[in-house]
Amino acid sequence: MKYGFLFGAGAEIGYGLPSGGKFALDIFRYDVSESKNMFKEMRDNVDNTTSYASFWLPDSFKEKNISSFGKTVFQNIIKDTVEHNRDRIIEQINQFDDIARQEAASMEQQGVDINSVIENLLDRELDNIHMGQTIAFIKEFEQGNELFNSSYFSALLLLYKDKSIFNTVQKHELGKILLSIIQLHVGALSEKLSRRINDGVFDKKDDEIDIFDDMGEIIQLNYSSSGLSGMEYLLDQQDADIATDAGKCLRFAQKIIESIYAVVLDYKSLIDANWHYLYTPKTDWAKFCKICIFLLNVRNYISKIVNEKKPIGRTGYYHMLKDAVDRGQMEIIAVATTNYNQFIQDILGVDVAFLNGSTEIWYDPYLNRIGDKSQLTTTERHILVPLMFTQSGTKPMTSIEMSIKSVDTYEKWKISDKIVIVGFGFSTDDEHINGILRTLIDVDNKDIMVVTLGGLQSNEAIAKEIARKIKVNKVSNISILQVDRNGNSLADQKNWVSHLA
Repeated sequence: MKYGFLFGAGAEIGYGLPSGGKFALDIFRYDVSESKNMFKEMRDNVDNTTSYASFWLPDSFKEKNISSFGKTVFQNIIKDTVEHNRDRIIEQINQFDDIARQEAASMEQQGVDINSVIENLLDRELDNIHMGQTIAFIKEFEQGNELFNSSYFSALLLLYKDKSIFNTVQKHELGKILLSIIQLHVGALSEKLSRRINDGVFDKKDDEIDIFDDMGEIIQLNYSSSGLSGMEYLLDQQDADIATDAGKCLRFAQKIIESIYAVVLDYKSLIDANWHYLYTPKTDWAKFCKICIFLLNVRNYISKIVNEKKPIGRTGYYHMLKDAVDRGQMEIIAVATTNYNQFIQDILGVDVAFLNGSTEIWYDPYLNRIGDKSQLTTTERHILVPLMFTQSGTKPMTSIEMSIKSVDTYEKWKISDKIVIVGFGFSTDDEHINGILRTLIDVDNKDIMVVTLGGLQSNEAIAKEIARKIKVNKVSNISILQVDRNGNSLADQKNWVSHLA
């Protein structure tokens, strides 16, 4: 059988690579020195006598200052996070114990039994610690009260309350963590409440009276105090010394707040708000520099992580597929990915369509062209950026190179016997890919198999949810394979590839 494949971020977690908000936090922590130097080198290599230098870039651009994003951008990121992920924030923080258990298990693998440490310090079992009768939000925020009924958050509050456990610095840091979590929770609850009120100030109104249409947002949230302090803490945080029990508890709290932010953090607003400055260097030089350096920094971070993890020598989804192909069990007709790493191509040994760009694909905003560096510098040298986050930049999607790549992928998937999708989220930001899948399912009547980390829902429920996300009617064309973190089927523990035939 001939197969087409689409791999998303979930396919690379098994290689030890970060994803989602953890990826974003690491980007913001990553040193920009190398990226600034790369930008300066491209700037200095521009020929001043060209039309590009004379009309696209500002006067004396080689002498102008350059700068990168600072902490001022974080408030916009938090605003976007609270606005768009408010329900997810509330859900995550209300499930505080689930997050804490995962971090406790992680610390246990490192030789620290944090549960025993907490129970010994408080002289009580964790299951018998709840602060819900002592602390509660007002009625309007009662949805968030599950936080105070959680054993781990209650235990951290009691540890903070005890004056004999932490030194002054440790106590201040733990207090900052706990307050940041509560502030983020209150911010999301407030956003949900204010959105509900602003959407419906009137219980009844006359639609013919148009002044009611101009009410606008009466209640607005102060985002600067609804999660920003937690973001700033994480970016400046130093891992606590776990030599003492107090240090172990503080490190535990650090890991929890990082895990919460990693799940809910929405960093797309930074790209959405600044991408268009790639096209206005003459009038917005400082902002042009910032988005260029940010994209270079993303590339440098990803390349560094890949080099450290050395995924070529590991086992994962790509290696499992490669083994099956080498044994003659299947034929690959086309592979596409939304990931930015090139090692998928090195492992599989086939051409891969990088539908969201990659670390080795570059973009020339001046010419709206995409290619490798050698292709884009044959005529004259321009300031280039790595092509990533294309869902946030509409112009790269209109370049002829990207159009050809998308059409070629579609045509190859169309003649395959089955399309297999691994670790892909079908999010609204990937609508350019969802559109291809929508046509294949509803118009071309193709079958797709979705391989997903499972255990919480039935196959039928997952298929219906995917059909809703990509707006298709033929749910029966979507089959689901739920797997564990090792890529083995939950039904029979067989390798995911063995189920394809």
